[in-house]
Amino acid sequence: MSAAPAKKSIDSSLSTNFNDDIQKQKYNNKKPDRKTWAMTFVMSNLGMLGITVGYHRLWSHRAYEAKLPLRIVLGLLGTLGFQGSIKWWVLRHRLHHRWTDTEHDPYSAAKGFWFSHMGWIFKKPHYPRMKLIDASDLNADPVVRFQHKYYVLLALSCGLIAPTMIASLWGDALGGFLYGGILTRMVVWHSTFCINSFAHWSGEQLYSNEVSARGNLLLALMTHGEGYHNFHHEFPKDFRNGYRLFDWDPSKWIIYALHTLTNQVPKVTRVPENEVRKAMVNMEIIKAQEKRKKCDWGVDSSSLPVITYEQYKQKQEQEGKEWILIDEFVLDVSSFKDDHPGGAKILKNYYELPKLRRIRKKMMSFNSLLNKIII
Repeated sequence: MSAAPAKKSIDSSLSTNFNDDIQKQKYNNKKPDRKTWAMTFVMSNLGMLGITVGYHRLWSHRAYEAKLPLRIVLGLLGTLGFQGSIKWWVLRHRLHHRWTDTEHDPYSAAKGFWFSHMGWIFKKPHYPRMKLIDASDLNADPVVRFQHKYYVLLALSCGLIAPTMIASLWGDALGGFLYGGILTRMVVWHSTFCINSFAHWSGEQLYSNEVSARGNLLLALMTHGEGYHNFHHEFPKDFRNGYRLFDWDPSKWIIYALHTLTNQVPKVTRVPENEVRKAMVNMEIIKAQEKRKKCDWGVDSSSLPVITYEQYKQKQEQEGKEWILIDEFVLDVSSFKDDHPGGAKILKNYYELPKLRRIRKKMMSFNSLLNKIII
């Protein structure tokens, strides 16, 4: 008679534990696995480097030379970025540099922040000057030709199918698709788009003010060094975007490491140091001139009347003008002499002593004449 309640208690306990396991499983299924997050982080960074090191600095600007094995790797990494083929991306970027901020710039900042960020993607393309952009180097590269021909297949395979299959190895295929696939694409897209928008809107102009491009540390952190956009627009051929030693530019470091430690990058391009210094000095002059315009420099010298030296001396001696002559300009110091750091006496020496010398000279001449008469 006493065994039945015990059996019921055991069944109830088993049922409760089973339900708890189901709830935990549902909760765990809602959260991506840590390995999925790690894969998402790695794929986002690889896709970004494919754009910065490959699409941008290698193929768009030929800032360094890369051998075939490295070009193949960079082509695959750039495909992870899901931003079109190398050829499609590069031609528009070259157009952007050639006609920055004009109507022929595909993502011109002059058309507004939203347009330059991603609005241009939704506009029907019309680039009448695209035919002027050189594509001979792209057409001669087998990696570019192959990737352009099979881009859709490669992009879907690398960008969506691969992360899904990889995450399925630890039972998180859906997380791999959503995070390693979709989220990664969004991160890489908007990081790149920020260069077209934010980097033409906020930051420093240390090297040129001819276009809207600016330098921004935050964007450099987001884009592996692409944020130093002002330097890049002034010196697009340089393999560095972060020119200064302390500039955050991992893309530059990777290229330089491959150049010094491997045979995959036989040549890198650097702008001569003197050219960079000249650009920086020129910008300092421009900024100083802008500050100068905000200061009151008195009356414009071209509007001042012109008098002869004899007129100046006549006004000073006969009318008692408290004038002094400095660098061919006549200054009236009557209202300033008492505030002069050296005192009024210093200024008086300039307009009173010459007068006293002439009086003394006249007196000496008069005395000499008297002496002659007396004799």
